[in-house]
Amino acid sequence: MNELQNMLEESVSRLFSEQVDRGFLSKVEEQGWSPELWALVNDQGLTQVLSSEANGGMGATWADAFVVVRACGRHAVPLPVGEQMLALWLLERAGLPAPEGFIALLPSVLNAGATVTAEVARVPWGRQASHFVGLDSVGDLVLFEAAQASLTQGQNLAREPRDTVSLKEAKPLARAASTLKPDAIRWLGALLRAGQIAGTAAACLELSVKYTSDRVQFGRALSQFQAIQNHLAELGGAMASVDTMARTAFLALDARGLADASDASFEIAAAKCRASDAVELLTRLSHQVHGAIGFTYEYDLQFLTRRLWSWRAEFGTSGEWGEYLGRIATATGGDRLWALVTA
Repeated sequence: MNELQNMLEESVSRLFSEQVDRGFLSKVEEQGWSPELWALVNDQGLTQVLSSEANGGMGATWADAFVVVRACGRHAVPLPVGEQMLALWLLERAGLPAPEGFIALLPSVLNAGATVTAEVARVPWGRQASHFVGLDSVGDLVLFEAAQASLTQGQNLAREPRDTVSLKEAKPLARAASTLKPDAIRWLGALLRAGQIAGTAAACLELSVKYTSDRVQFGRALSQFQAIQNHLAELGGAMASVDTMARTAFLALDARGLADASDASFEIAAAKCRASDAVELLTRLSHQVHGAIGFTYEYDLQFLTRRLWSWRAEFGTSGEWGEYLGRIATATGGDRLWALVTA
């Protein structure tokens, strides 16, 4: 890691280690939001990592942002840190000033025109938004005030808000041309979830290693039994593959962007497909080595695995991304596929 990434790693790890524990997560699940932690996150500039220094940010790359996104997954942070980071990046790229407050992402492609009518399901943290941002079918970035929309509240398995946002002939507060493809928010959201799953996978492995090292059965630590060692090795392999592919996708986005046939779509699709596909293995092995205690609300593991199961289907399932990769493989042909994968 470079100097900035080391600084970010130290900063976010310290903040979330101090602030996010079992009691905090239980409280947020009951209350739905933590304004105190959200203020701390913004005070430290974590949501503005990708924003330029001229706009009060760090001017960092997506590879740098991966450190923050991964840490949010590792600590099961119940806040839309990555979503706000992405929203601010989108607005700055389009030359639009960022409004105050949380800006929720609308992942569906909106209709182009003077007004927008749409119903967008499962918007992350929609009820907390002061504004909504989305892309329309011609690639324009559009910004709406929250007052222009009506909400139907919902939540995912991790009890994080996933609300349905309805716009009816809403006139955008601002509009600007974007160099991104119309469905770019879905792609970039998938990238964020892959990074979060990578961090959560690492936390599951750490928790599993600690538990099996501390827990004694028949006079030996659980980690000394061959079956448990096999589970831990398989868990570690899955975590490493998800982490590597997610990190590679963030790097690819820096190198090639997300606008044309030569962009980072292949790496993003592969990262999200692998991350979503690995969730079943990650959760099954983590809970197997823990036994019954892993399912209890008083133990940390279920806060992690419920997020894994929630995030695996958000911004596209493994089946959807796998289908996309299959079409790429078919079009590329067997003779050239290895070159594509290793380019």
